[in-house]
Amino acid sequence: MKLLITIIIITIIALIGSRLTFLNRKLPLGFRNIIFTGTEYIFMGVLLGKMGLNLIDPKILASLQPFLFFGLSWIGFLFGLQFDFKSIKNLPRFFFSISAIQALVTFIIVTPVIFFSFKIFSSLPHNTILIISLALGSASVCSAQSALAIVCNNYRFNNRKLFKLLNYISGIDGIFALTFFSLTFFIFPFSVSTKFDLMNSLEWILLALIIGMVSAFIFIILSKTKFSQQEFVVFIVGTVLFGGGLAMKTNHSPLLIGIICGLITANFCRHRLRALEIMIHSEKSIYIIILVIIGAGWSLKFDFILIITGFYFLSRLLGKLGGVWAATRSFKSDFSVPWTSGLGLLSEGGFAVAIIISFSIFYPSLSDYLVTVVILSMILNELISPTLILSHLENPKPLDFKEQPNITQQKT
Repeated sequence: MKLLITIIIITIIALIGSRLTFLNRKLPLGFRNIIFTGTEYIFMGVLLGKMGLNLIDPKILASLQPFLFFGLSWIGFLFGLQFDFKSIKNLPRFFFSISAIQALVTFIIVTPVIFFSFKIFSSLPHNTILIISLALGSASVCSAQSALAIVCNNYRFNNRKLFKLLNYISGIDGIFALTFFSLTFFIFPFSVSTKFDLMNSLEWILLALIIGMVSAFIFIILSKTKFSQQEFVVFIVGTVLFGGGLAMKTNHSPLLIGIICGLITANFCRHRLRALEIMIHSEKSIYIIILVIIGAGWSLKFDFILIITGFYFLSRLLGKLGGVWAATRSFKSDFSVPWTSGLGLLSEGGFAVAIIISFSIFYPSLSDYLVTVVILSMILNELISPTLILSHLENPKPLDFKEQPNITQQKT
């Protein structure tokens, strides 16, 4: 009975939240950006979880885990669908090179800072600290487009090329975050205590590729038949369920399998845009449910983890700043790129949360550390990001109320 009540409450929150698109234009941009990224639903989960009413207790959370696999598979599939390589090739090549360098620099800076911070302030085992560092290093690479969207929809400015570059980086750096994410699971495919075994790791990544490819090929074959809109939705849901279900049964990451499936579908299915439209329409509800669940299982402790959160925030800021600076000095552009442009990429967004949830599923003992660092950092980053972006734009002028378009949330 308690599980049924929980499901009803979460569903109501998701349905209402998915239809709330109004943002109070009297609020500062930073607060609007926090609302824009859905951070408030994490605290709704906190209210319902063990730090609040305890309606969603550990037993209920375990019962809701299959939905996390489905939701992460959905997010991964949606993310992969956005990468049609034919379209990406039309953009300047140095955009990709700049994105790759800034992602690598960010990961290289954040990971050791977190590792030594935990070494100093905690007594956790070496392997545990290593996987936490790799997980947070992977999440730190992600940049969200939410703050850029807020600025674009509220201001008129001159240097559109710089804005286009920042928008491109924030849109594609999830691929590099996924690479580091996959590397972590490659080293620790089963548990923190398991020693690295090359054959086991190769089997793990090979099986993930097979599940993702089979899921994609099933969807592509189904989409070659005549179908109605309702049947096409069933194809999408069935594909996501198939990939997520196999991920759960085989102890694999649904996020990784979903992305593999999405990438193949994006480049070999002629109905890519149709699938993308349907998935984006439903993504907000699924993302809200995931945020509520992760909030319900979160335990915030006022101890050394707050200090490490500060180190994470500062090292990520330094990584983005130094990464874009190094990249734009290595690959010259035909427009001005201020050396501080990396500050415009601090917004973290939903894909970073998805990565952290993926780690939390397989390493539940590390969940509170990972969630605390990313959530607290994300709140601060979403708050300051719009102001930092505006500081790099030439002659920004606020749009009139009638000129401001409605903003729809995009989480991944």
